[in-house]
Formats: sequence, C-alpha cells, structure tokens
Amino acid sequence: MDDVIPLKSDNEARSLLKQYLKSMDVEIVQEMDKDGNWGFWVRFGNYPILIDHRKETHFCIVAFQITLKDERAIKHLNEFYDKNDAQFVYELTRAFTSPLTAYSRIIEGGRVIGFTVSKYIYPHHDEFNMRTLDIALQSVVSTGAVGVSFLKWMARVIDVQYERGTEPGDTDPTRLFV
Repeated sequence: MDDVIPLKSDNEARSLLKQYLKSMDVEIVQEMDKDGNWGFWVRFGNYPILIDHRKETHFCIVAFQITLKDERAIKHLNEFYDKNDAQFVYELTRAFTSPLTAYSRIIEGGRVIGFTVSKYIYPHHDEFNMRTLDIALQSVVSTGAVGVSFLKWMARVIDVQYERGTEPGDTDPTRLFV
C-alpha cells in the first residue's frame, strides 16, 4: 500500500485558486510572485485579504490584517496589555477568534499595533474545492469584522471619555455618560 499522497504542483494550485476566485466573483487586486513565493491580494466585500503561499510548502494562508492608525487607540490598547487586564484580553480574544480561524498580534517597537486573523487552506491537495476557499474567506472576514468592531468600540470609548470630560484614567469603559 502506497502512503504517498499525490499533490498538485505550485502552478496547478495557483491556477486552481485563481480560477476559483474568478468563479466566485472575488476581485484579484494584485498577483504576487517572487522567488517561488506567490499569492494574491483580493477584495472580499470591502475587505482586503491576502492569500499567501511560501516556497516549498503545501498550504496557503488566508489572512485579514487589521492595523490601528490612531496613536491614542494604540496607547490605550497597550495599557490593557501592560496591566495584564484579564477581562480585556478575554473580550479581545473572544472578538478575534472563531472555531475556524486563528489570530495573532502585530507588534512594532514592542507595542501591539494590530491583529491578523488567518486560516490555512490546502490547494495542493485533491480534496480542496471552491467551497473550502469560500469558507476560509468568509471565516476570516466575518471574524475580522467582529474584531474591527471591537477595536472601534474601544477607540470610541476613548473619544467619548475625552469629549464628555470624563477623566481619561477612568477604567470603566461602560460608564460613557456621567
């Protein structure tokens, strides 16, 4: 009995992914190919998604990256991490996880500045199909959208506290109106 699973070549997997994306009316914004690494930037709804393949691997990563731009929000987010605020970390983890996806923090200069929601797909394998790709895209986008909403809520709490004159040191984000 042969234990070797036949796999598609990189070119076959790439071509199949491209065909599925076009069949699903997912806009391919940019194709990348450098030194055996390849991938696609796509637009799924209004969200930019990266499908990334690394040389000599038999999988791709479907990733949705969320990066904070507001310095006050970044500072506020990192204060929670610095305090090791268990409730905040729980709520953040709940917002950025699902049974189908993983998330990781984006750290720059020792500070958390964003998050990546990701899912592995296996286009080199015979079982890979359009449904598998659709599930991966939908899961990273829906989980990422919940995470974005959480971060926007967190940033809005900061703005409301400053606008209402509430002391910025107030750690109860549910008490928006004095």
